[in-house]
Amino acid sequence: MYMKKYPCVYMRGGTSKAVFFHEKDLPEDKSGWDKIFLKVMGTPDVKQIDGMGGTVSSTSKIAVISPSDRQDVDVNYTFRQVDIVIPRVDGSANCGNISSAVGPFAIDEGLVPAVEPITVVRILNTNTNKIIEEHVRVENGRAMVHGDEVIKGVPGTGSRIDMYFEDPAGSRTGKLFPTGQKKEIFDVPGYGPAEVTVLDCSNPMVFIKASDLGITGTELVELNQNKDVMEHIERIRGMAAVKCGFVENWEEARTKSTSAPKVSIVSAPQDYVDMDGNQVKAEDMDICVRAVSVGALHKAYPMTVAVGTGSAARIAGTIVSEIAVNDKGADVVRLGHSSGITDVDVKMDGENVLKGGVTRTARRIMDGYVYIRE
Repeated sequence: MYMKKYPCVYMRGGTSKAVFFHEKDLPEDKSGWDKIFLKVMGTPDVKQIDGMGGTVSSTSKIAVISPSDRQDVDVNYTFRQVDIVIPRVDGSANCGNISSAVGPFAIDEGLVPAVEPITVVRILNTNTNKIIEEHVRVENGRAMVHGDEVIKGVPGTGSRIDMYFEDPAGSRTGKLFPTGQKKEIFDVPGYGPAEVTVLDCSNPMVFIKASDLGITGTELVELNQNKDVMEHIERIRGMAAVKCGFVENWEEARTKSTSAPKVSIVSAPQDYVDMDGNQVKAEDMDICVRAVSVGALHKAYPMTVAVGTGSAARIAGTIVSEIAVNDKGADVVRLGHSSGITDVDVKMDGENVLKGGVTRTARRIMDGYVYIRE
């Protein structure tokens, strides 16, 4: 028996990579998609050696794109996070970084007419039922790749993509604060009390103070080796998953809700050395953050979590707002993460989040067919 092949495009979006499919090229019966995606990525295998996966969560992702029949939307975008060692495909959350590649993909694939110098692409993320608007630079009928934009966590420069997450609150739970509280104390089994903020803004997420974990908040990949701290984080995340209604008990989140909620570890601005060996100064940030994604430190910062962090920093009473030193009336919040500084532009009406804006770059890396074993 020979292998099955599917047309696809391999793209970088922000600090992540994904295999992009046209929905029309996949089986009409969506119940079989997960099996295909696992084989595409080479999961389960810590090396993902027999597939396209890159052994970390930021490179084990799938995007499925189709034209939209909504008047206010150009394309529909479905995201899937493929686990690495567990044969699981999770559609409970969106990926903001991969979202940034949807606009260029849609333009280059002819799903959206190319308009120079900037094409506006309106995207419905089906995971959250939220709209993302992207402003993509276009030249000679294609999305531009070259430009002067620098994003932390990606070498070199690229063409700027402006992204706006519209009305991001309540993406999964229907509420900005799923528990009804801006902060609360979790009595974590085996660890004791931890003060957290549970937020649903672009994606569900839980914010944890670095001090409650017994760490500084400037840790990088060495955090993955601290099994006790990582277990502490996972138990808090599991309790937040229960509060959000995703699972019935915190232990189930390990296998039934691996992508939601996301985790952000927050601390006061401080100096540190980033993933690329660059010195990051406390005065250049409003808050120091680290993200944990699918059980490992994120090597940059998820853009959906950036929107949530910026929003929480501007709402009095959250642990993020209490720690952050930003001007509470200013739209821009500066986040110091594993790969440097990222600005997030959050428009508010009181405590209502109107939209969150970030800047990314993206590019096509490869197109052709991906082959899987039948």
